[in-house]
Amino acid sequence: MNGHVQNVEALISGLAASVQRFHERFGIVGPVTQAELLSRIPIQEEEVRELQQAVLGEPPDNQAAEAVDVLYVAIGTVLRLDAELATRAIRQVIAKNDAKTLETHHVNAAGKVTKRKG
Repeated sequence: MNGHVQNVEALISGLAASVQRFHERFGIVGPVTQAELLSRIPIQEEEVRELQQAVLGEPPDNQAAEAVDVLYVAIGTVLRLDAELATRAIRQVIAKNDAKTLETHHVNAAGKVTKRKG
């Protein structure tokens, strides 16, 4: 693994710690409710829209900042879930995606990695 990736991984860990401190600071603690999870969706959608706007017409530094905002909110949602369930889901997603290869999947015309047919 190169140094750049290691640095980004360490910063993502720091980002998660920042999200947790943010939640604690604003009283976003305790068991999560369905209503809370639903209320997070428009926030995530707004961040994705801002990322899209940045990609379409803003400089790369703004694009990077907006991408990190998307990640910040997504991390926040994961941190609000039951820790055991979130851990299991993270491990499953990692395993599922690590198992994909050029032999089992391809990049389709839309740029999405999809399963090969047949």
